[in-house]
Amino acid sequence: MAHRREEVETACEGKGGRRGQGESGAAGSGVACTNWKRVMLILTGRTNETSPLSIRSDSVHRMNVFTKLSQLEPDAIRHRLQTYTKFLFVRHPIERVLSAFRNKFQKNYTSSAYFKKRFGVKIIKKYRQGIDPAQVPATGDGVKFPEFVSYLIDTKRSQLNEHWAPVSDMCHPCAVRYQIIGKYETLAEDSEYILRKVGAPPNLHFPEIIPSKTTGFVESYFDMLSEEQQRDLIEIYRDDFEIFGYHHRNLI
Repeated sequence: MAHRREEVETACEGKGGRRGQGESGAAGSGVACTNWKRVMLILTGRTNETSPLSIRSDSVHRMNVFTKLSQLEPDAIRHRLQTYTKFLFVRHPIERVLSAFRNKFQKNYTSSAYFKKRFGVKIIKKYRQGIDPAQVPATGDGVKFPEFVSYLIDTKRSQLNEHWAPVSDMCHPCAVRYQIIGKYETLAEDSEYILRKVGAPPNLHFPEIIPSKTTGFVESYFDMLSEEQQRDLIEIYRDDFEIFGYHHRNLI
């Protein structure tokens, strides 16, 4: 764990050093976000459940379930940044983007319908060549990965949804001193380490990790993109690649 924190420190110094302690904050949607929110509800005593998986996944994402730093006064923000244990989980940037695409646009989860309708419709209208606007599905079904990537490239980073915005933009690793940098690749071990470090009850464990199938699809989906799209997509997440020690050389 210590070596990851040191690597982040070094990368941030290369980008001009740390930029204060972070006077504002945003709750992003990152790696294993739902399960960590379940665990947090148990740790803070805000639920009578003792097993994370007994807590409905949709309930933890409702408004005002958790307080964001940006909702607090400056003194309260500083107190938390200076005294709380702060950890962050990251994932290979392209794999994370593909996971979000498959989850929100190719699956039929309850939340997928919302993302297809909110984003899918306008993505198809703008990037599907030769389509009659009247033929665009009202449900937003059928978005193709190259179309989604074109949308990412054309959208200002500050306006990207939390499910695919760069982690460095949402979590400010060069401003907030995270004691622990966890990675999706070692999610089970890192989560157990954090729970024991913060003094969680011995019977509280992170939910069992179901291996993701996305890793095996990264190369084939990336190959769907033009060379220009590949370069532009990597550029969006360049800070994530550099700060968290991921590589893209095997992709292009």
